[in-house]
Amino acid sequence: MSFKRSIAQKQYLCLLLLLIAALPIGCKQKPEKKGLSFKSITGIGYTEVRRRLTNGLSFDNQGFEVEPSWKITFLDNDSANVWSPDKQQFINFLVSADHDSIFNVARSWFRLQHMDKDSLKLQVLQVEGDTIYWLRSKVYMTLYANNYIKNAHINTAKVQQFSRADTLFIKAKAEQSNKIIDSAFAATQPVQLKSISPNLSVRKTEVKADMMNNFDASEGYLDPEYNITIYKAYQNFSYSFTVYVDDKGQMHFKQSTNYIMPEFKDGTIRVIKGIIAGYLKAYMSVTPGSTLGIAHTSLITLHVLGEKG
Repeated sequence: MSFKRSIAQKQYLCLLLLLIAALPIGCKQKPEKKGLSFKSITGIGYTEVRRRLTNGLSFDNQGFEVEPSWKITFLDNDSANVWSPDKQQFINFLVSADHDSIFNVARSWFRLQHMDKDSLKLQVLQVEGDTIYWLRSKVYMTLYANNYIKNAHINTAKVQQFSRADTLFIKAKAEQSNKIIDSAFAATQPVQLKSISPNLSVRKTEVKADMMNNFDASEGYLDPEYNITIYKAYQNFSYSFTVYVDDKGQMHFKQSTNYIMPEFKDGTIRVIKGIIAGYLKAYMSVTPGSTLGIAHTSLITLHVLGEKG
């Protein structure tokens, strides 16, 4: 029995030693996770030359346009110099790296797809709190180093132009929206409303690209709003509503943006349509919205105030 026990103990010790010996090997096989570093491109200035959506175009179905505008120089791993369109100057921002390829700069989140001394490729991320919404992260940026642009004689203005595919896409959407009004989409050159009477004033709500909206003023054309005051009106009133403006500049009521009690809905809508026909069409000239120079139907919001004369 003692002989058998001795054999068993030896086998147990051998097995234990083998397991212990294997532990360091297993640790070495696990790759060490490296943090994101910009040291290889420190001091190199980059200019954005192309911005595209997942569909390969500069526009989505709602009319949202992506346009190259970034200029950036990484000063170190934790800071970068970024061009500010509203201030017309470069501003220093902290760089915060999150995961292996994800970082934040100038209040924007990006995933680094490619980096070398000639170019950068970035995916713009939609982030809320600690959550990355990958399905909404559909914008991709390509930046070239300024020296590469100079040495390769690249015409940045030409490279940044819209593609033929963009033009064909917008042309098809415009034709559709002019036939079927519900197919309206945002016009990058929004509807222009101009008073032709001293009894009406109109002002478009302006959206400025600044640090607070990540230098994105797209809301100004995606959902354009206009404040209109009618003087010497038949009575005091205030209505907010949306209208389609077709490619001929004609306004078509869509809906009130204020809640209306069911019993007053039909009457209120008749009043609003009367204001459009009796005041707005008579006191304003309307230029339809357009994208890439192509006029098309788009939706706008009007806030109309009547002051009794």
